[in-house]
Parts: sequence; C-alpha cells; structure tokens
Amino acid sequence: MTKLVLTALVAATLAAPALAETPLAFTWEGHKIVGIVSQNGDVQVITGKDLTDGNDFQLRVKNGYVTGSVGGQLVSYPAPKRKVSAVTTG
Repeated sequence: MTKLVLTALVAATLAAPALAETPLAFTWEGHKIVGIVSQNGDVQVITGKDLTDGNDFQLRVKNGYVTGSVGGQLVSYPAPKRKVSAVTTG
C-alpha cells in the first residue's frame, strides 16, 4: 500500500463522524480498502485490509500524526489536513 493510498485512507476517515465503530469501504487508485474506524479517547484507530494486495493495516491518528503498521511494516507520517467545504442553500 503506497503512502498515497494511506493518505487517502486517513483523509477519508477524518471526514467520518466519531461513532463507536464506523465501517469503511472504498477504492483508491485500484486498491480496494475495507475496515473499521473507531475512537479510543483522543485516538482514532483505523483497522482493516487492502483487498488488492492482501495487506492488513492498523493506523492510529492523534495530534495530527499517523502511526501504525501496514503489512507488518511500521509507518509514521503527518495526517492530511481536513478539507472543509461550504454549502450554500438558496
């Protein structure tokens, strides 16, 4: 799983509401990602699998930083910035 896919994964979950457990399923650059997003105090935990390459992952997002493991390899990088969009009604 490339860093770009990991960044997309974290960005997708940052937009999700903080529920007890939120299912996650999307495709990004040909990678099919499934998993669960959960909140543990001030840490967001993303656990799942890249169905395309078979790599399991567990990522923890806290204080603007991502740490964890993907396919048995440790990863660590700044979390992507949240994108906020304005909605107008009229």
